[in-house]
Amino acid sequence: MISFLNFITGWLILLLGLALSIGLHEIGHLWPAKKFGVKVTKYMIGFGPTLFSRRRGDTEYGIKAIPLGGYIQMIGMIPPASAFKNAGFRNRGNEEEVSAEDQNRTFYLLKPWKKLIIMFGGPFANLVIALVLAFVLFCGFGSYGRTTTINQIVPCIPTATNPNCDKVGDPSPSSIAGLKAGDKILEINGSKVNLWSDVEPILRSTVGKVTSIKVLRAGVEQTLSITPVTLNLDGTSKPYLGVYLKAERIQQTPVGAVIQLGSMLVSTAELIVQLPMQAVSAIGELNPGTPRNQNGAISIIGLGQFSGEIAASSDISFEDKVASQLSLLMSLNVALFVFNMVPLVPLDGGHIAAGIYEWIKRGIWRIRGKTLEEPVDTSKMMPIAYFVAGLLLVLSLILIVRDIVNPFHI
Repeated sequence: MISFLNFITGWLILLLGLALSIGLHEIGHLWPAKKFGVKVTKYMIGFGPTLFSRRRGDTEYGIKAIPLGGYIQMIGMIPPASAFKNAGFRNRGNEEEVSAEDQNRTFYLLKPWKKLIIMFGGPFANLVIALVLAFVLFCGFGSYGRTTTINQIVPCIPTATNPNCDKVGDPSPSSIAGLKAGDKILEINGSKVNLWSDVEPILRSTVGKVTSIKVLRAGVEQTLSITPVTLNLDGTSKPYLGVYLKAERIQQTPVGAVIQLGSMLVSTAELIVQLPMQAVSAIGELNPGTPRNQNGAISIIGLGQFSGEIAASSDISFEDKVASQLSLLMSLNVALFVFNMVPLVPLDGGHIAAGIYEWIKRGIWRIRGKTLEEPVDTSKMMPIAYFVAGLLLVLSLILIVRDIVNPFHI
């Protein structure tokens, strides 16, 4: 019963964190829009039926039933036909909602740089949230890394036919050297080391050579001799000693936290580029029990399951549970930032691209000694918006169904 309640708590933490992230994303749009004088008629967190709303000034603030998105509604987001000399069959979008007194409070009349600030404000809010969480996680909690303390000695050199040393094989360098569990490696060839990342570069130049290794054993420093070998396994080659290392939380500097966040941004962008292929892979994982790609895309259902299992697990310490939930929330905000920067409508990146196009176009006209009196007709982007929205819906459904019938487990 307690585990089930913890599982539900994990889900609630995820949904609350998602709703908060979305709410701050929309504030990132709302605040500059109001500062620039645009009339914002709605600020909503979620989609579907409205659960609660209250009007303050020109804006209705509300919460909807499905907390998987949000939006603000600005008048004149799409230029009405009256904004063009030759209206033709242009989209008449929001023309009917722009009253005479609000004509100067429309989004489409803003200068391009103001449009860019409004549209980038949402993703920027998610980036700031991710950055704050990165500092909390990597500088406060720290991240697990391999230390130089030996947890266990591997007795042999693993091979393709004997990867776990179940059979007798060639003895590992560590067993020959006399290393023991609990030893802390201090120096290799006279070079001091603090983390295993300090050790690996030294090993590359010492493969096949007798190398001095200083360890701390039961409070006493000892110097041993070891000869690293090359391990060829799974198509990769690397220097090998034959030790399992103790993992500990290692606090990083703010610069290190920023670098970690940058790596997450790059890997998330790569995953989004591969999203159609990820959906195809997900179709192959629809059968219950089929092995899941541990690094593949995951739906909100899968994230909820992951969050719930973390909260319900009795094998994870409270500190690790908190850090894991914060890490999950950081990943969500990284995904919201990167995904919304994709230059396709209806995403923020599509409107940012339109603003940049208008800025460039106005600059070209200015150089030619002319003034561009008409706004860029963003209604022409609506067919793309419908296609992208439909594609995202299909991809999301595939991932959701996969995560329901073949759930991800930690």
